[in-house]
Amino acid sequence: MAALCVAIPLSRYMTSMMLIFLLANWLIEADFKAKWQRIKEYKSAIFAFLFLFVMMLGFVRADNFVEALDYWSCKLPLYLAPVIVASSQPYKRKELFFILGCFVLSVLFATIYSSIYYLKNDVADIREISVFISHIRFSLCIDVAIVLLLYFVFREKDVPVMGRWCAAVLCVWITVYLFIAQTLTGIVLLFMVAVAYGVCVLLYRWKEDTYRRMAIGMLCLVAIFVMLLAGETWRYFHVDQSQYTPVDTLTANGNPYVNDGNSIVENGSLIGMYVCREELESAWSQRSDVDFYNPMLEATLVRYLNSCHLRKDSAGVMALSEQDVRNIEQGIANVDYTSRFGLKRALYPIFFSIELYRCSGDVQNSTILQRVEYWRASWKQIQKHWLFGVGLGKHKTAVGDQLAADGSSLEGKDRTGCHNQWLTFWLMGGIFVLLYFVFMLIYPFFEQKKKITFVYVAFFIILVGSMFTEDTLETESGLTLFAILNSILLYAFNLNRYEDTGTDLKDNRI
Repeated sequence: MAALCVAIPLSRYMTSMMLIFLLANWLIEADFKAKWQRIKEYKSAIFAFLFLFVMMLGFVRADNFVEALDYWSCKLPLYLAPVIVASSQPYKRKELFFILGCFVLSVLFATIYSSIYYLKNDVADIREISVFISHIRFSLCIDVAIVLLLYFVFREKDVPVMGRWCAAVLCVWITVYLFIAQTLTGIVLLFMVAVAYGVCVLLYRWKEDTYRRMAIGMLCLVAIFVMLLAGETWRYFHVDQSQYTPVDTLTANGNPYVNDGNSIVENGSLIGMYVCREELESAWSQRSDVDFYNPMLEATLVRYLNSCHLRKDSAGVMALSEQDVRNIEQGIANVDYTSRFGLKRALYPIFFSIELYRCSGDVQNSTILQRVEYWRASWKQIQKHWLFGVGLGKHKTAVGDQLAADGSSLEGKDRTGCHNQWLTFWLMGGIFVLLYFVFMLIYPFFEQKKKITFVYVAFFIILVGSMFTEDTLETESGLTLFAILNSILLYAFNLNRYEDTGTDLKDNRI
């Protein structure tokens, strides 16, 4: 189990091998009578196993049985992990902390390695620095690691002072890395956890000054982040009205400007204002050997000058630094995209994509807008096949067919899917698969309402929250992260925490 937790953020191959070893160990261990006695205490684990049979409803509409069977079998960790953990001999407390510690250290190693890769390489797309698994799945691992570290810092009484300080330092570092990686999904989910914790503390422990201050502090951090987000949004889209009425119609060299008052807004300026193509061409040839007529270069140059608040003429080109020229040659279209860190670097590409969609309906440059397009296509297919879906493994084909029928610009794009786990289950298996999956997620809160800790609640917010914008369970890393950590936190974390220490449950719920 420890090796599996190490593998999740680092290696899909090792993850597969450890899953096989874990199942083999459970079978070879035998003693199924004792295992049955243990698992009877956790009906939620039995319900998770029964999802294996519910998913078979997806075979009803499946045209390709082999493809459907392959998809169904790939979900085995989701069905079996709760059974294995709930029915096995409970971990000793030190064993449990060792397993969770291995997961945290694995995430730490991945963040350090990725940071070194980022510093040593010219990275055009920040997503490239997640070298082991998908950047979004890795951000989920980071969020879970942060929650576990905070537990060791504030809630685990037996951790020595030095251990707490080490955990706190690690927590700060991987939080910083999350912002360096600029994975919006992970950042938003982490802030959702902070808000949930703050609200819970204020509701249940408001009489204790220490917890109340912690909660208020977290909520203040969230408020500051929201204000920074609102400020950057205003600065990006706010255009001075004077820009719509050109002051000059001619450049310093006497050449006419082209002024388009209906053009796209970027960095608070209209891209189409004060453009002299003739001077751009001549001035660029003096600054660079790259052909001005190279595809996309002219558009990149105009946007870059606009982001620097320079006019798109010879004077503007000559005002660029040598580094600016190299940036444009590399296809960087905004000076704020060159910063390695910062809110602008994360938000401005999103803002530009939204503005481009507003003006032209193009969604190619925005993963957020592409998701909306996928959701729309998925929903149209669900309306046609809402009862039994389109069949296991056929959701990508169905979404692709709908995009083609709609004449979407995403038609023919590789690896299309719903990008929403709820829609994915509904589209593949029908309404009954979706409803059972929702039931399977919610039931543990009723079954173990006195043992649910905020560590599990935070984990639930992170993983289930990601399912609204991602097919979280459609990749091996996301599926294994959910199946294994969910099982440990439900059936091992609480059990060992209270049996070994005798601590009152009421003192550990929040």
